[in-house]
Parts: sequence; C-alpha cells; structure tokens
Amino acid sequence: MEVLSILLLSFVPMLIYAAVLWWLDRFEKEPLYLLALAFLWGAVPSVLLSVIFEVIFDVPITMLSGSTLAYELLGGSVVAPLIEEGTKALALLILFLFFRREIDSPLDGLVYGGMAGFGFAAVENAFYLFGAYGEGSMADVTSLALLRAGLFGLNHAMYTGFTGLGIALALEMRSPWLKGLLPLLGFGLAMAAHAYHNTFATFTGYVESPAPLVLAAVGDWIAIVFLFGVILASRFLEQRHIRRFMERYADSLQFREEEIAVLTSPWQRWRVQAQALFTGNLQHWRKVVHYFNTITEAAFAFHRVQGGDAKADPRLQQLEQEIVALHMAA
Repeated sequence: MEVLSILLLSFVPMLIYAAVLWWLDRFEKEPLYLLALAFLWGAVPSVLLSVIFEVIFDVPITMLSGSTLAYELLGGSVVAPLIEEGTKALALLILFLFFRREIDSPLDGLVYGGMAGFGFAAVENAFYLFGAYGEGSMADVTSLALLRAGLFGLNHAMYTGFTGLGIALALEMRSPWLKGLLPLLGFGLAMAAHAYHNTFATFTGYVESPAPLVLAAVGDWIAIVFLFGVILASRFLEQRHIRRFMERYADSLQFREEEIAVLTSPWQRWRVQAQALFTGNLQHWRKVVHYFNTITEAAFAFHRVQGGDAKADPRLQQLEQEIVALHMAA
C-alpha cells in the first residue's frame, strides 16, 4: 500500500500539471503521441542517462572538492544541471530533427520542454519519496511530496521549457546567427535556473534559517511567472497569425467573417467543437476539428513564409489544397 501511495504522490501531480499545460495550448494541440513520447523520454531515458553520467562524474567531483559542502555544490549546482538538462534536451533535439513542422510557435517549444520536464520530475520525486520512507515514515513522505509536487512541482518543466523556447524561437528567426544562438541561450537559461535552485537547496541543509528555501522558491516562481507570460504572449501571436492568414485568403479560400471570429477565439473554437461532439455524430466532429487544425497549421506556415522561410512554402500550398478540398466536401 505504501509503495502505491508513493508512486501516486510522485506521478499524479506531474500528470495533472502536464494536462494543464496541454490545455493551455488552445489553438493547435500537439499530437498526443509526441507529447507522451516527450514525457516518457524525461521519465526513462533521461533519468537513466543522468544517473549514469552523474555516477561517472562523481569521481572527479570527489577529488576536486575539499569538503562536504564543496562536494554537494559541485554536484548539485554544476554537474547535475548540465547533465540533467542535457539529457532532457535530447528529446527536444529529436523533435527538432524529425518532427520540425510540429513546432509552430514559441508555445510549442514550451509544451514539449515542459512534458519532458514533468516526466523527469515524476521519477525523481519517486526516488526522493522512497528515500524519505526508508529513513522515516509516511508522514515524512507526505511532507516531502507537498514540497516537491507543490511548491517546486513546476521546476523541471520550467528548466526544460527554457530549452524548448530557445529552439522554437530559433525557428522564427531569419538571421543564421540568431538561429544558432537562441537554442544555446535557452539551454543556458535552463542550466542557470536549475543551478540557482540546487545551490539554495544545498544550503538548506547547512543553516537553520528558512532563508535559502525562501530564496529558492522566489527565484523559481519568478522564472515560472515569466514563462507563463510567454505562454500568454504566444497565444496572442498565434491568434494574430490566424487572423492575418484568413483575412489574406478570405476570397480565394472562401473564409467568412464569422469563421474568422470563431477560429481566432479559443472559447469560440471550443464551443463549436463541443456542439459538433454533442450531436453524437463523431464523423462530423472529426471533420470540424480537422478543418480547424488545417487552417491553423496553414496560418503558421503562412507566417513562416512571410518571414522568409522558403521551406514552409510547399507546406503552405499543400494545406491550401486541403482547405479547398474540405470546402468542396462540406
């Protein structure tokens, strides 16, 4: 029973957070299988690789450190952020290389990065909670779970969200040096945020004052609020991309003004899709969802073309043809 409770305390909060992050992506949902793969990458390969590399680096850390504090700071503030953020970033690199067209906006980078982070956090929480149970009781486990899943529950998603944001922003840029710089900057911010938290978390074991814990929480939540602001800004930009595309192609693709109003409002989109679902005609509902998604993807491709991305032009033409075919089939 205790084992099941610990697993639930470790995974359920992260799955709930992941569901909320998925919900925040209002205009064009990412494929569920890719989101699941990002979560699983964070939970399994990333954790395993991190453990292996951290064990390897433990030898030089031990040799370089002259005290317990120095040992913990080197491991927690230098090695752990580099290795853990590096292994989680591999999931985003794979997405960039093989599923590049699924990253349509900065929000998409945050979503995929967050999913990998939540997967990693779920397994890491299980390690810590099982350790707390081995040294204490279920009361100790519950207290630690509230701290890790509550106050610091969004941390790993925030760290890797910076990496995903850097990759997604690079796809928006025309300048080659910005395309190369932004992913590195995002990864650097992920490591810096991770190192900041681990540094103050280390000092909590050496001082009786709650100050290190408070400073860790304040810094973490400043970064989280910043990324939430990016999410809101991304939604505004996505809305503008959709409106510009539909107004530009209003005549050739027969977009009506009421359609533009629906497609540019998350709540209106949800209302129309819900109405289609409640009719009981699943085929009609699928057609509505597919039609909305096709227009949204075309809007993002149009934005890329307008920004000088010639590779997006064939995709835009393909989506335009799909929209025409959907109109003819309606």
